[in-house]
Amino acid sequence: MLQIGVQSTVDRLIASLDAFSPDQFPFTVAKALTKTAQDAQAAVREAMPVEFILRRDWIVKGIRIEPARKDHLVALVYSKDPFMGRQEYGGEKTPRLGGRYIAIPMSGARPSDRDLIPTDLLPQNMPRGLYRPSRRTGLPVASNRGPHRAAFILRATDGRMYLVRREGKSLRLLYRLEDTAEVRPRLNLREITLSVVRQRFTHNFLVGTREAMSTRR
Repeated sequence: MLQIGVQSTVDRLIASLDAFSPDQFPFTVAKALTKTAQDAQAAVREAMPVEFILRRDWIVKGIRIEPARKDHLVALVYSKDPFMGRQEYGGEKTPRLGGRYIAIPMSGARPSDRDLIPTDLLPQNMPRGLYRPSRRTGLPVASNRGPHRAAFILRATDGRMYLVRREGKSLRLLYRLEDTAEVRPRLNLREITLSVVRQRFTHNFLVGTREAMSTRR
């Protein structure tokens, strides 16, 4: 779980705000931290369509907050999806455990970047044909055997590997297969959150202070 903490140091403020009771001040700070985390959550969600092609909204909804408490003056802004950590920091993507390649969709699986891949065209759902090793390279190449519309791994003349499917007398290119893929950082959760903290925490705290004063007995 990727998360960014928003914490306030309040020792100097406590001494200057004698009007607060011991219970009121931490509660007001906790409310300000929580409201600031909510502001950051909204800003991160709003920025995501600029960097991501969003085919469904579940990744955006995965940006969550954990509110602060008066006995724990920390609010969290985080993504519940573990894989989003790589989108924040960047890095190399490798095949999943037991996998040999990363399957990068081509137009045969996803006609445009905004299209969803049909369930039957997901690599794990397609029936696989039988392979025979190439005499020249030893790599698997398509055999004529296998179930109807079976998928095969082919090596092109440029050396790249593809997952393809036979459709009549032609081949449909579905995925390009890579050993690794480089992921650039683009979520910007930390940068956006820190910017919102600088812009909004003081305002949120002052609003909370006025509310506390107005309800003080």
